[in-house]
Amino acid sequence: MEDFVRIVADPQLQRNADELKQANAALNSDLNGKIEDIQNLKHELEEAATKCREYQRKIDQLAENTAVLTTQKADVDKQVALLSQALEATKAELKTTQNNAAFLTDENKVILQEKAVIQGQFKQLQESL
Repeated sequence: MEDFVRIVADPQLQRNADELKQANAALNSDLNGKIEDIQNLKHELEEAATKCREYQRKIDQLAENTAVLTTQKADVDKQVALLSQALEATKAELKTTQNNAAFLTDENKVILQEKAVIQGQFKQLQESL
């Protein structure tokens, strides 16, 4: 107890003690600020992690949609190829049909001319009898 009285009685020691109390209070205040900053950062981290998980789910969904669309596109491409082949075959068939129609039209003209000649000859034959 005697040492305590001597410490309290010494003004230099008292000033040192006061300075240490002030330094301690400043450090405690700084520490409390850092703790609050850490808590804020933890909260921001949690929010960022939640957003990250949401974005990852969206990315996964988009990847699934892309895979489905890619498969559908491949199917459509196959159908387009088949339809293109069918169209080309139909065009070729149409050209053949048009050629046949032109040939038959020409042949019909010849036949009609021959018929007219035969009918004329038949009429002359009838008149001669």
